[in-house]
Amino acid sequence: MKNLLTRSITGLVFVWVILGSLLLGKIAFFVVFGAIIIGAFIEFYSLFKNGTYQPNKKIGYEAAFFIFTLSFLVSAGYIPTNWLFLIFPFLLRIFIAELFSKKASPVENMAITFLAIGYIALPVSLINFMVFSTVEDTPQFAPNLLIAVLTIIWIYDSAAYLFGVSFGRHRLFERISPKKSWEGAIGGALAALAASYAAFIFIPEISLVNWIVLSALIIVSATLGDLTESMIKRSFGVKDSSNLIPGHGGILDRFDSLFFVVPVVVLYLKLIIE
Repeated sequence: MKNLLTRSITGLVFVWVILGSLLLGKIAFFVVFGAIIIGAFIEFYSLFKNGTYQPNKKIGYEAAFFIFTLSFLVSAGYIPTNWLFLIFPFLLRIFIAELFSKKASPVENMAITFLAIGYIALPVSLINFMVFSTVEDTPQFAPNLLIAVLTIIWIYDSAAYLFGVSFGRHRLFERISPKKSWEGAIGGALAALAASYAAFIFIPEISLVNWIVLSALIIVSATLGDLTESMIKRSFGVKDSSNLIPGHGGILDRFDSLFFVVPVVVLYLKLIIE
């Protein structure tokens, strides 16, 4: 009960920080989500601090900030889209730095550095293209879609936790995450699908059918994101990525679903809805 209370209080604070950053405007969004990327990178690279491999943390942090900032500036209309190609020469620095580092296991070091970029920086940077919409050829900050997607994720996670604690009997993926159950996943899925109707009321420009499909995609990708992070933590024998958020673990623990959900949602929006 004490853990549930702690989880609930910190969860509410966390939600209000995220929602507050979106409601305050694009600068607050940039600061908070930029901090989320850097925090997630710090947690990810800290998993390797006692290991054989040594990712290039400095370039990893710089790449994360650069990709997110560039994506923000492009989506906000401050610079043209073709500036995104600057990402590729920037990433070449990882290879060049490893040439001169004289560290053991250079291939593995580069792979881990790139893994953090692909796993964290790219998905979070894609959020920029969700929160800006073009009105009369002018990009406008419109976080409604992201708020709806985050709400569906949070409802799914919360309902899955409550249903799992109350009714969980059959393990969902015991080898990776022994505590997750089919009962929790099904309960969370039903709650998320119900939330799709509220999302439709909130953003009627997207049809109810598309919201139901999006919710189903969010359920699957959020589960895969959660299990993937559990697999990573299990590989290093840790329970949480950090203790930054009492009752929830770290930034990676809180955003593992989002890393998988955002690319899927953006892809569906660009290929099917727009």
